[in-house]
Amino acid sequence: MSSQEVAYQISIIEDKFNPLMERRELKLEIASKATPKRDLLRKSVASSLKVPVERVYIKNVLSSYGKSVAVCKAYVYETAERGKQIEPEFVQHRNLSREDRKQAISAAAESAAKAAGKKE
Repeated sequence: MSSQEVAYQISIIEDKFNPLMERRELKLEIASKATPKRDLLRKSVASSLKVPVERVYIKNVLSSYGKSVAVCKAYVYETAERGKQIEPEFVQHRNLSREDRKQAISAAAESAAKAAGKKE
């Protein structure tokens, strides 16, 4: 069974709206055989809430040894641009798949190198 075939049973424990940050703050309970991967969980949460995946950020996933349930904190922003403004860059990278994360980090490194070259 590959990681793409993992099915998650998602239950919302807590749902708050934060008007200052323009986001929904969710506390979720995820039942699965293994600790869910963040990028796949992000897609599952987005599809279950019927929002674009770009607006969803998984902050943390906590699981206990021997249990098939994990507790997760997720933020769903009003717009994708608002999420990019507020969430730190490392959180944005964490929520990408491994391939996308490598591309984003290498692109950021290239732009930093170009900026350093212009300063000298």
